[in-house]
Amino acid sequence: MPYQSIFREDAFADKVIIVTGGGSGIGRCTAHELAALGAQVVITGRKIEKLAQVEDEIIQDGGLVRSMVCDIRQEEQVKEVVATVLKEFGRIDGLVNNAGGQFPS
Repeated sequence: MPYQSIFREDAFADKVIIVTGGGSGIGRCTAHELAALGAQVVITGRKIEKLAQVEDEIIQDGGLVRSMVCDIRQEEQVKEVVATVLKEFGRIDGLVNNAGGQFPS
């Protein structure tokens, strides 16, 4: 039986949601779910290859997504993401703080 959300299809219609750590794991799944529920999702992470793969998956499923490289340990990168999202979309309706910050130095 294919996955079916418990939420109505348009639960996040026209919402702009940032998902940090969106390139894999829980962040990837969260981004897929939000896009399926109508959100414009912005996924961030450190590796463009992972982000590009998730972006392609969401687009193939009919979702709206934008990926941006961002290391959450770098304050300037975080500020850049916020500024870019505000410039491109005019607002941020939600943020999923999924990325971890405990990577090898």
